[in-house]
Amino acid sequence: MALVPTDHHLSDREELDLDDLAGEKILLMDNNWCPPEQLKLQETIRKKVDDLNISYVNDVEIVSLMVKAGLGITVMPSFVAIEKADEIKAVKLNYPAPLDYGLVCRKDEADSLVLAFCQVMQEQAEGM
Repeated sequence: MALVPTDHHLSDREELDLDDLAGEKILLMDNNWCPPEQLKLQETIRKKVDDLNISYVNDVEIVSLMVKAGLGITVMPSFVAIEKADEIKAVKLNYPAPLDYGLVCRKDEADSLVLAFCQVMQEQAEGM
């Protein structure tokens, strides 16, 4: 997703191509603070999109505040994006990115509720 201030000219779009970011102020996560797929996207943006003004941020809350303040546009996974209808719009980004979910449980877990939850989630994942 691209997080865009609601008063930005790209906020009314249903989907953005990477080229739509040309000439924009872009707020990217510091390379040490983002997941691998986001890092690949950021590198693609940095290398392929013309005329960018890039700033790096190392905190999701801070980057959201910066977008809200109109300081730029950022990209992040949809499950992390914090959309606030009157301040920030999450716009789909036309970029193929795999999304994998995982669940971790301690090997020696004894709580039956936790074990039951893990079992149900595993069964659900197998049906996807």
